[in-house]
Amino acid sequence: MAFLLGLMPLKSTGVDVFRAAHPTYDGRGVLIAILDTGIDPGVAGLIATSVGAPKILELRDFSGEGRIDLTPVTPDADGRVRVGGALLSGADRIGRLTAATTWYGGVFRELPLGLLPAADVNGNGRNTDVFPVVVVKATDGWVAFIDTNLDGSFEDEMPLHDYRQGRETIALGTRPLTLVANFADAPGGGGGAPILDLFFDTMAHGTHVAGVAAGHDLFNVAGFDGVAPGAQLIGLKIANNARGGVSVHASIWRAMDYAARFAAQRNLPLVLNLSFGVGNEHEGRAVMDSLVDAFLAAHEGVVMTISAGNDGPGLSTMGLPGSADLALSVGASYPGVFARAPQPGVPPARDVLAWFSSRGGELAKPDIVTPGVAFSVVPPWATGDEIKGGTSFSAPHAAGLVACLVSALAQEGRRVSAAELLQALRVSARPFGGATILDQGAGVPVLEAAYQWLEAGHQGSVYAVHAGTAASAAYRRDGVASDTVTIFTVRHLAGLRAAQFALRADVPWLAVPEAVDASPRTTEIAVGYARAALTAPGVYIGTVTARNPSDLLAGPLFRLVNTVIVPYDLGLKPLYDERRIVAPAAVHRYFVRVLQPGGTLTATVTLPDSQQQRATMRLYEPNGAPARSAPQDVEVGGEEGGTAVVTVRGEDLVPGVYELDVVAPPLASVTATVRAELGAVALAPAAAGLEASSAHPSTVTGRVTRVVVGAERTYALAGRGQPAETLRVRAPAWAKRVEVDVQLPPELWDEVTDFSLTVYDSTGQQLRGANEAMNYAFGRLSFALTDTLVGRPLTVELYPAFAKLPGHPWRGAARIRFLGREKALGSGSELSVVAGGRATVALPEGASAASALELPEGFGALVETRVTSASGAAAVRRTVVVR
Repeated sequence: MAFLLGLMPLKSTGVDVFRAAHPTYDGRGVLIAILDTGIDPGVAGLIATSVGAPKILELRDFSGEGRIDLTPVTPDADGRVRVGGALLSGADRIGRLTAATTWYGGVFRELPLGLLPAADVNGNGRNTDVFPVVVVKATDGWVAFIDTNLDGSFEDEMPLHDYRQGRETIALGTRPLTLVANFADAPGGGGGAPILDLFFDTMAHGTHVAGVAAGHDLFNVAGFDGVAPGAQLIGLKIANNARGGVSVHASIWRAMDYAARFAAQRNLPLVLNLSFGVGNEHEGRAVMDSLVDAFLAAHEGVVMTISAGNDGPGLSTMGLPGSADLALSVGASYPGVFARAPQPGVPPARDVLAWFSSRGGELAKPDIVTPGVAFSVVPPWATGDEIKGGTSFSAPHAAGLVACLVSALAQEGRRVSAAELLQALRVSARPFGGATILDQGAGVPVLEAAYQWLEAGHQGSVYAVHAGTAASAAYRRDGVASDTVTIFTVRHLAGLRAAQFALRADVPWLAVPEAVDASPRTTEIAVGYARAALTAPGVYIGTVTARNPSDLLAGPLFRLVNTVIVPYDLGLKPLYDERRIVAPAAVHRYFVRVLQPGGTLTATVTLPDSQQQRATMRLYEPNGAPARSAPQDVEVGGEEGGTAVVTVRGEDLVPGVYELDVVAPPLASVTATVRAELGAVALAPAAAGLEASSAHPSTVTGRVTRVVVGAERTYALAGRGQPAETLRVRAPAWAKRVEVDVQLPPELWDEVTDFSLTVYDSTGQQLRGANEAMNYAFGRLSFALTDTLVGRPLTVELYPAFAKLPGHPWRGAARIRFLGREKALGSGSELSVVAGGRATVALPEGASAASALELPEGFGALVETRVTSASGAAAVRRTVVVR
């Protein structure tokens, strides 16, 4: 049914038309490297290519998640061997395969693999099994024996060689996890225990991605294919799946290098897909971006498709390393077939730009968008989860498009550069109406048009563009004070070098010369802004397009993207926008200036007809990160009610310009009333408690109340480099919820590719809902406590991943808070603050606040102070009070 409905949305990019016209141009002869969570090589659709060749050529682990610690073991005279404390029979069977006198043993444990069902590798309903492993050196290399059925014997087990020797796999149990072995000799080559990594996909992400890129006869349904069914794959596992699918130290870089060497040894054209990313703190300055650019500069024929991220629809949300200059950064469209199933007599729903797809801002990204939802294969343990959405699945769609183009040209006797391939996709793309270049880049590519562009003999080119800093676009989030100029620097990186740039602006408020001579090194281009056109609150986006005068049909050489945001100033008056109509799949953005530290921001979205309408609300901090007070989409309408409110308390507020978005669903418009206002006062820490300052241009009077809401403790973090760090706490009897905040220096974030927070109970079980892959230098993990965890020790693990080795010492801070029981302190008091003035708000004595709750050792009472004015505008701040 999924095949018949078109749930692998190949029509969106014209793959169906291209395949009908060119049946053999389906990726055959091309290698796609999937850098991801692993690939299950046993699922139907990843067995063979369209010409019958093996689909998967190699599976290699760079995560260490399946590393088996091996130590010498010795079989006894009775044909038994002791492994991990268990005595197993069948050693004589192993002995027949080896002449080595030294054997090695270890265990494969389910518990470190995380939660059910993925960690239940043999499908028996638990994740606490331990599988003994014996490794010996046979005549044809290292081989592993695993007691797969836990019967205490190796007699009935098959030897497992390295995957590259014979593509051997084993699977355990009823909903099996397919396992593959990777062997390496002991470091230094001096003998000793080998290195054994078991390769598997306990997240289902990489398997799904592989099916989108290159699956053939998925689910054993003839003709149910991914984008490039003729292409072959190598699966390179970069992720620790138990910790939320996070990358590990230098795993991305090491996998890229391995893929390049593997393809070169076989003389295969290479496409890399990386369905991974985290948010940028300093756009364009991430170490991983520079590694990607250096790699692609050294391999001019290699295209690397990278997910844009899923933090949309806010501006300035593009992730790294999709922000790398030479990467093909891929955003997501939302296929109409997933919005409404085909119905007789009803026109098919149109594709729309996906609301979750990350947007540009400081970066002139994404480059293109492709379908970000698909029905694809998953490992057997994940059956039922075949539909997945996100830019993780638009990137492999783009990788498949590239593979088809490379295959086509190779069969015609041509090899094309990455620059030509990228330009062909951009020039062929169709933009969505009403969306900007920051939303969608060039738009959705059309495969046949891209092929025809290449056939016409146009030459591609790649230029690095910087708007005065490392960022590739000009982005002014707080308006411009006067007529101003931005100086763009343009540097040629690859492909055709134009002698002159013909320039054209698409909005009247931009001024640019008609033509500029291109410098052999770096060309500077001045772009002027007319402030008179940039005064009303809103978002202004203008683009200068540069073309080669000698080949205008080749498409843009580069674009100079300029964004000016004029925010509402909430310090002057609240935002109130009544009955705003938002078109289907559209987003309406409000930018609001909040400058006072300690202020309280309240945003409200109301749907007048909430039974018939649905909308999504999202709030972003000044750096583009989803607001820590509301990190996920907030649904409005239906069962959620007709009004949604997000409050940013004083301790969480980041002074600057926030973005508030209202998003309509794919098939229906919404009418929304939107409000944003500041609390009565700003509450900032002071020596005598809190200092209240007026947030409005008039005298504010209000009532002050104080409530103890929980307990909090701050920890200084001093990481040692690569190892995980841990904090241990014990939940008090009254606690119902735990929050863990982690703050890293923003400059450190430029050096990492990941950072995860995971909480374990006293038995080593990962708590459900207690795993968070941080997306920015600030991360918040929040989860509910069950009664069985109250009073028991909990371990908070902090797990960094640096872009390159070796990892180095790092610092940060963590705050752990327990929430649950609330107790009012006193009956309240009155407060009056004149415009521009200040007043002191006393906090309770430490002993008084502490007596309200039984506090864990080292924790202070968490007191919420609220100032409510006569108008109802509330100021809220939580403060830790110690004894």
